Amino acid sequence: MEDVYIGSKEISRYITACFVAFTKSSKIRIISRGNHIKRAMDVLAILIREHLDDAKYEVKIGSDTLDNRNVTTLEIILEGTRKKTKKE
Repeated sequence: MEDVYIGSKEISRYITACFVAFTKSSKIRIISRGNHIKRAMDVLAILIREHLDDAKYEVKIGSDTLDNRNVTTLEIILEGTRKKTKKE
C-alpha cells in the first residue's frame, strides 16, 4: 500500500501523487492532519467523482499529540480502478 501525505500544496499535485501511487499498488492510503483534513477530503471526492470506477474507501479518524496539543488525524484507505478516457 502506498501512502500520500496531504499538506498545503495545490490539490492537483495530490491527485497526481495518487495516480502515481495507484501505478504501484491497487490500494493507497491518504493521510492528513489538522487544517489539511478538508484538503484530503477534497482529493478523495475529486478522485471518486472524476477519475475512479468502483471506488471503495475506509476512513479512520484519530488524534496525535503535537507540540503539547492534540491534533486530529485522518487516514483514508482507497481502492479503485481508473476510468477509461476517450483516447484509451
